[in-house]
Amino acid sequence: MANGVRSRFRLSRLAYAELSAGHRIYKQYICSAFEVALCILKTYRRQLRREQGKRSPYLSRPMLKAENQSYQLDRQSGRLRIPIRAGEHVDISLPVSRWHAGFLKDPSWYLGSITIVPGKILIAVRRNAPVPLPSRSVISMDTNEDSLDGVFLDGDIGALVRLPLGGVRQVQSTHFRRRRRLARKKDGDSRIRRILLARDGRRERNRVRQRLHVATKKLVTTAKANRATIVLENLTLRGAGGRSRRMNRRLCSWPRREIHRQIEYKALENGISVMKVDPRNTSKTCPACGAIRRDRVGKVFTCTCGWRMDRQLNAGLNILKTALASNGALARAVRFQPGALRDDAVIPLWDLPGLLAGTREEPSGVDPRGPPVRMGLSRRTHKA
Repeated sequence: MANGVRSRFRLSRLAYAELSAGHRIYKQYICSAFEVALCILKTYRRQLRREQGKRSPYLSRPMLKAENQSYQLDRQSGRLRIPIRAGEHVDISLPVSRWHAGFLKDPSWYLGSITIVPGKILIAVRRNAPVPLPSRSVISMDTNEDSLDGVFLDGDIGALVRLPLGGVRQVQSTHFRRRRRLARKKDGDSRIRRILLARDGRRERNRVRQRLHVATKKLVTTAKANRATIVLENLTLRGAGGRSRRMNRRLCSWPRREIHRQIEYKALENGISVMKVDPRNTSKTCPACGAIRRDRVGKVFTCTCGWRMDRQLNAGLNILKTALASNGALARAVRFQPGALRDDAVIPLWDLPGLLAGTREEPSGVDPRGPPVRMGLSRRTHKA
């Protein structure tokens, strides 16, 4: 901080010789420590610009970060060898579960850096993403608190779809009330209160993340089966906007970024294209005539031209309309006619293969087939 160092080259010239002479360790660890220190300083400088930094940054627990040239890992047995200095090393037997073996035994996954913290070893793996194939269909989704809502188009066949998020909002509300009750109950013991609140926060994150993984996997699997491009919103929430305190809390805990992150990396891994469009006025615009309502829109969007639809599904139609206007190849692959979808029933997303065949399967798992669905016919990877 005193020397204004911002790059690893300058930090190496400043401190490498002194650290190398004073610590007889594997030299690669010094360069890795420089990367960690620069990341911490970058975050601290950002806090200073926002007038949030009050004390110098420090590491609260020991850690080790090393590149893939610094360690050896037996992919079959899980035996990890970490060098310390010349002639000395540490051997650790890692428990390799079936999930871990699915990555380690696949030669297409390359080993990346390793991070060791107390009680945990993190090994990064990577592989080249497949080249996306030309899309023949599109799925546009509006991101909401309880579900992803939108439209699916394959050629000139279309359907309104809805992907529930598994009750994420209810899980967050339950854990919020539980933490507030714990904080009041353990108000006299700050240590116990901190432990209980941290444990409940981990439980909430795990439950929310598992539900999001199930939902995003269904979306990506359906897009891969139909060679569809996924269209999402480029969401950014700025300022309070005159909202209530309760609404601000809900929006801050809304995992919109985590939903899009999971969709993006899973789509990249499966060779699926993902587009992001401007979400401005998508819930207030009529997809039939293009009029924009200036007043507040309720659960159902209505227009003077006679258009009437659920606000969330209406936003999905406008997202698709914006994507087709900005992508000529996608516009040539499908034909979008909003009027053909006006009276369609909303179909659960995982029933899309049955929908394309003219029927849909009930989600009960008994495999009864109902009558034909009436539709409007108009029909941690890296880039290679």
